[in-house]
Amino acid sequence: MLTNRELDLEWVELIKQALDAGISKEEIRKFLNNQCQELKSNCKVI
Repeated sequence: MLTNRELDLEWVELIKQALDAGISKEEIRKFLNNQCQELKSNCKVI
């Protein structure tokens, strides 16, 4: 099982890769917010 720190580091790496691929911060936020809504999760993207 992954620790919170390991999970956070994986997310940081994914975000870096998305930014390197030319995806804007706003597009990433919209995607993550949409995923939260689809999953009906109580997550919040900052």
